[in-house]
Amino acid sequence: MNRFSGQFRFFSASVLCGALVLGTGAPKVPAAPTLDAQDKRVSERLALLLHQNIKQPNGSKIKLTVSPTARASEGYFSQIRMSGAPVQLKKKLRVSEFSLDARNVRVNVASLWGVNKVRTLQSQTTLRAVITEDDLTHLLARGKRSKGMNLKVKYLGNKMRVTGNLNYPLLSGPIVGVGTLRLMPGHKVHLNITSLKLRGVETPAFVKNQLMGYVNPVIEYEDLPFNPPFKSVKVVGNKAILST
Repeated sequence: MNRFSGQFRFFSASVLCGALVLGTGAPKVPAAPTLDAQDKRVSERLALLLHQNIKQPNGSKIKLTVSPTARASEGYFSQIRMSGAPVQLKKKLRVSEFSLDARNVRVNVASLWGVNKVRTLQSQTTLRAVITEDDLTHLLARGKRSKGMNLKVKYLGNKMRVTGNLNYPLLSGPIVGVGTLRLMPGHKVHLNITSLKLRGVETPAFVKNQLMGYVNPVIEYEDLPFNPPFKSVKVVGNKAILST
């Protein structure tokens, strides 16, 4: 092997090693968008309204990450993440666990100030919420008509048992009901009572319908931002899991 040959091989090996080092380098992180004053103003307004509508039961803020694009002033955001445990969905239902991930989001900017609401024009949203027996018992205890009935919920397989005391003028006494959580049209979650017995005797249908009317919908589509497309509500042990 001559001197030139040895140098050439050394140079080739060095280039090859250099290519390997470059090829295994960390991927480039996208640069943060440059935001002007209006982009920041819209981002801050969106975060404010989200914190007002979804918070912990004691009023504390949940975790929220807002990732604006360079067109945030027009309502475009690359990602918005929210999570907490527990979380109060507006004034009605408390859930023990809540996580939401919205991507490629566009909101109606005018609505952020005009009606103080987050109105979603587009979003790819995933959601997971855990509703425990205590969450539903708490919901029933807060209802205007149901709070005096001392209603309690117990999950039994894919159903639930509701016990308490009916206090209608002509119908009163201990009750035992059986029901399920159901997805309804319009992406709503309802408590569906299939049986309700007063002192061991099945009550008329209007009694079940009235009781359901006091608490339904358990979750309204409008209570949640970014249009999560509910697909299932499944009972696992002592909790129901709502997911997209």
